[in-house]
Amino acid sequence: EIFATMDAAKEVGGDFYDFYLVDDNRLAFLVADVSGKGIPGAMFMMTAKTLLKSLMEAGMPVADAMTHGNDELCVSNDAEMFVTVWMGLLDCETGHVTYANAGHNPPLVSHDGTFEYVHVRPNLVLAGMEGIRYQTHELDLAPGDAIFIYTDGVTEATNENDELFGEDRLIDTLNRHAHDDVEALCRVVHTEVDGFVGTAPQFDDITMLALRFEGRK
Repeated sequence: EIFATMDAAKEVGGDFYDFYLVDDNRLAFLVADVSGKGIPGAMFMMTAKTLLKSLMEAGMPVADAMTHGNDELCVSNDAEMFVTVWMGLLDCETGHVTYANAGHNPPLVSHDGTFEYVHVRPNLVLAGMEGIRYQTHELDLAPGDAIFIYTDGVTEATNENDELFGEDRLIDTLNRHAHDDVEALCRVVHTEVDGFVGTAPQFDDITMLALRFEGRK
């Protein structure tokens, strides 16, 4: 099961998500956040999204795709934009996930119905500096386990008192609804964020992706 949603703060957003099969058995999925907004941010977003997909579909491991993608995005980056990316590759037979993190928020993974943050030291954002070697990380999903990826528009959503929604509220929300289907999980997080923010304006794009591994049928 997989579901994703993006709500832009402006008419044109800079966040993006993507998921696609790279072969009969492996699913690539990612969430990213471009530093710029408006038309320039959207153009950089499309460049990054298309580039990463082409590298993954060419059969590159996740970290190599990030490494090559970073070098390509650094070329002629006159606007000095950058993009944070969390990208994973799921083996749909085994539940094994290889992933790389380019300056992005930590994901949450549920095992036995309890979500926890998966903290690893992230590499530099994409387009920040040429020659960065991105690291491969791994995790395993058992049937029924889920992973939740998001942008900082979720945790940094701010109410009228300048309070942040924060990581604690996010994990509490997920754990209260850990057995919901992935669409419902994303919807309830968005509802909780909206309720917390109230009438304060939305300053950043809000993007999230939830995936539940069902195992081989």
